[in-house]
Amino acid sequence: MTMIASTKSRIALAIALAAAGALAFVLVTRGSTTEYGTDHRAITVEKGEDFTLKVPARPYIGEHWFLAEPKPDADVLDYRGTHEDIEGAPEGIVGGGDGTAYFDFTARSTGTTTVTLLHCPMARCGSLAQAQATTPPVPTAPETAEPADEPAYFQYKITVR
Repeated sequence: MTMIASTKSRIALAIALAAAGALAFVLVTRGSTTEYGTDHRAITVEKGEDFTLKVPARPYIGEHWFLAEPKPDADVLDYRGTHEDIEGAPEGIVGGGDGTAYFDFTARSTGTTTVTLLHCPMARCGSLAQAQATTPPVPTAPETAEPADEPAYFQYKITVR
């Protein structure tokens, strides 16, 4: 009987470990989000996929990013919001620290839409409304451009398959 109980315990342990491994795989792969920087303006994603537009953020010098008009087609993309990850300044430096701003989306259905982000460097525009009230047009950054010292729209063509 001891041998049978020992074998059953080993089988139960093996099943439990396999189930835990499968659950960990699902949680890790399902929770992953692909990030695209300013150098990726033509993006293809799969229906149901979560992805993020990742841009440099330095709010301490008045640099801000906004989701601008026209908004992306809500039938194609679901905009989940924005957040920032700002690193602290090195000790002794007041008001410093670099970081990243993230604009989060979920691909809802097949199609193509454009996401337009407005980059406002060095306190040139403190809000989307203020930026849109300035003398138009705010230039559109070339597809290969990095954020510069002047406000610019960064347009991303998103294709959902």
